[in-house]
Amino acid sequence: MADAGRTLESAARHTRGGGAPAPDHDSDYATRTKRVEVEQRQLIQWAQENGKLGRGRRLPPEFGRGGEHQVYFHKRTQRYFKATLLERQLGYGIALGSLSRGATPSEYLDRLDLQNLIFHDDIRLERIVANNGQPIIITSQPFINGVAATAAALDELMLGKGYEKLTDGAYYSEREGLLVFDLIPRNAILAADGQIYPIDPVIQRITPEFGRFLREHPDTINLIPG
Repeated sequence: MADAGRTLESAARHTRGGGAPAPDHDSDYATRTKRVEVEQRQLIQWAQENGKLGRGRRLPPEFGRGGEHQVYFHKRTQRYFKATLLERQLGYGIALGSLSRGATPSEYLDRLDLQNLIFHDDIRLERIVANNGQPIIITSQPFINGVAATAAALDELMLGKGYEKLTDGAYYSEREGLLVFDLIPRNAILAADGQIYPIDPVIQRITPEFGRFLREHPDTINLIPG
């Protein structure tokens, strides 16, 4: 898991151009789109330099499709592979914003790195597939046998980690500057050992000002295009 985290963090840092990750939710659509284009080039460069640029490698048959990914199941490794959908949001998953909704490549990679850190997950960056200059990010995470966690169990989990509940499935840590949302029963598994494994939450860095806004208007969190 440590190696997986280093790979994700390295890819995210290079893709955003170095420096610490910072919230960028107030940029307009044109600014966000330009940032995506720049980060796409930097992510492909990182993949070339680190042996992660996939060409002509097939995935298993598609298992399903969600709001952010195509999903595949790899029987031999017992892992789910996920490929980002370029036609959804800005191409790299959901992110809340004042003027634009959608994550950039570096924000998406940072989100997965945070998921490993917060929930002790084992998400791995498998490869980057260049699609006419638009990189598709392919990751994997382990199959976990269990049942859907209850909403009450998720509340207990997040409160125990020092987060406050803003609304169903959405939690905020002012100290960490992190918003975790879409953490609902279908996105979390309760394993036989009693541990809860969130499998597809959205984790976003936000400013204190945005955090205060969401406290006052928590209903805006779940107004996400499907």
